[in-house]
Formats: sequence, structure tokens, C-alpha cells
Amino acid sequence: MAFANTAASMVAVGDTQLQCYEAGSGDPVLLVSGWPQSALAWEKVIPLLAADYRVIAVEPPALGLSQPTARYDMQSIAALFHALVEQLRLPRFHFVGHDIGCWIGYAYAAQYARTLRGAALMEAVVPGIAPGGNYAFTAEQALKTWHFFFNSLPELPEELTAGREDVYLKWIFRHRAARPDAIPPESVAEYVRLYARPGAFIEALKYYRAIFESGAQNRALAANKISVPVLAISGARWLGEAMRGALGPLAETFDMVSIADCAHFPPEEKPAEVAAALRAHFARCP
Repeated sequence: MAFANTAASMVAVGDTQLQCYEAGSGDPVLLVSGWPQSALAWEKVIPLLAADYRVIAVEPPALGLSQPTARYDMQSIAALFHALVEQLRLPRFHFVGHDIGCWIGYAYAAQYARTLRGAALMEAVVPGIAPGGNYAFTAEQALKTWHFFFNSLPELPEELTAGREDVYLKWIFRHRAARPDAIPPESVAEYVRLYARPGAFIEALKYYRAIFESGAQNRALAANKISVPVLAISGARWLGEAMRGALGPLAETFDMVSIADCAHFPPEEKPAEVAAALRAHFARCP
């Protein structure tokens, strides 16, 4: 996969290598994607920011082309990102995370705020400290969170998804967007290609299999509020206002944007609105 007008690199940090795509110049912005995606999720957002910012899209370990790591708890993953930031010699920067990238963003901001100007957390709540209603067994919530339970199980996902990753992933992209065709077919095909590689799908599930360890870490971190400005971005047709209650109490300075006619994939469903919200947030960060 290649983006127009970006430079791709694989950066060795700790026990892994992280795939990065860079464009533009100015204050640095780290765009961190989630599951089951790759940096391709930011393809439409990057050119909307790169005119004024140094944009670096990073794929977390085992998500996209980045290599696996030994531990998938958020404290360990945040430490890898801190090592990446030091290796790239970034000055204080803006962290932008979607989905699992949001989980990483919270753990990073809670521990390494001195390296940040601000954090934008998109379409996820924080494991371990999110209100229990986010995981309630209701018709609405089951559609949004069933995969947390399935992905965290031992053995069964291996048995049911081997050779059928496309069935699982295509369902995800049809049912978690505001419109079934919101994610372009060529993007879905690329995500399927990445996660259908031998071992790739199951390796990525280790984030969910570490979720209880991550939750315990997050509860400890929540004793102190994040000291840099935090922006939550949600799709009004997915997490919506739930992100306010889940993330607002965790930050000293908090703002939120809920994007209309959008579900779980704002960077692809509404890239212009995402870029506008990010630019306004960046301008407010000291």
C-alpha cells in the first residue's frame, strides 16, 4: 500500500517495527489507526492536514504492516509509541487515535503528557474505566460491542475465522458505518488482504485478549486527569454522546465533536469534518 505524496518507512522500536507514512511539515501530528484497519484509514485526512502540519500515520503493532510485539497491554504499547517518538526526535506533538488508536492515546497521554500538545480520541471508550452501560447486552449495544467478547475468547476465533477472514471483516465494514458502502470496496479489499495473511488476524486479536490487563492499568492511571487538552470525536450514529461521559471525566480540559450522518469510521466516512475538528482542536492546544 502506498499513499500519494507520503514517505513510507518501517521504524524499529523495542521488539517490533512500526509502519509509518509521513507528509507535510510543521507541528507534528501522529495519526494512529485501529482494528481491523491500517494507516489507509487516514488516506483522505492526511492531505487535509499536511499543508500545515507534519503528519505521521502510524500502524500499531500487528495492525496493518507493523510487526507483532510480545505484549499487547496498553502500558506496553504506549511505551513502544514513546520509544517511537524519541527515535523520531519529535517535539511536543498532537496525538490522534481512532478505535484501538484511541485506547493507545489515552494510555499515552496519561503517562507521557509532557511530550504532547494535545490528544484527540476518536470512536472508542477506554477499557476498564468506561461506564458499564457501554457493554450492556441490549440490541443496540450488542451490535457495537459483540466483537469484544468474541475476539477475547481463546481458540474459538481461530477455529471459526481461518480462511474466512473476509466474511468477518466485510460484515464489520457493512454494519459499523452509517451506510453499507461508506468504506470503498478497494479499501475493504486491502484490509481483508492484510488480515488474511497467515497469522495476521489472530495476532491482531491479542489487543482484545489483553483487555482486562489494560483495564486494570487504565483504572490506576485514572487517579490523575490528563493534563493536556483532549478532544473526543464520535460518529453521531455510533458512540455519539456516550464518548462525553466516558472520556470527559478523564481530562482537565475536554471538548467533543459528534459528527452527523457518521458511525464508527469518521476518518473515512467524514474526512473533511474530522480534519476541521482536528484543526480547531490543534489551534486551542498551548
